[in-house]
Amino acid sequence: MPEVEVSEIATLSLLNESFWAWLECVYHRSLHRETQQTPLERFQQGLDTVRSADPEILRKAFLWRETRKVRKDGCIELQGNRYQIDPHLAGRKLELRFDPFDLSKMEVFLEGVSLGKAVVLIQGREKHISVERLATQPLLPPKPKSSLDYLTSLRSEYEIMQQKQAGHLRFSKLPPIKED
Repeated sequence: MPEVEVSEIATLSLLNESFWAWLECVYHRSLHRETQQTPLERFQQGLDTVRSADPEILRKAFLWRETRKVRKDGCIELQGNRYQIDPHLAGRKLELRFDPFDLSKMEVFLEGVSLGKAVVLIQGREKHISVERLATQPLLPPKPKSSLDYLTSLRSEYEIMQQKQAGHLRFSKLPPIKED
């Protein structure tokens, strides 16, 4: 973060380029004291045991959670939105799990057991106010410039490394194109 704050990164694309440059030029090449391997060597050694993450498990892991008490009419409210719950749960405290970027879907749990989805009755807000503010918060004033922009230098080093790995393209070495 300190390097990002003093660099000239203005876009997500440039931030991603900087991350990949750091990953390839620094992190993957640093020897770990305990394993005596670089992270890249360690990863490649265990490729046969790597398994993909289940997208649904990942989605559920990042849901936000809030507790609400079911009103007498079988409704709960969150962020000014009203949701219908089974009326026999009136008076019970339920855990709501939701994507803060999409309040149209609400999963309801009682003591860790899923009760299904709540039905939207009134939706005035599409996103949780905490994430809605992300796009509207003013940018902080720029920090004083450093004489060295480490991330720019790292991106240049990474680009040179990629060019060396790719080698030179020699059209004379390409096989002839067969015409039918």
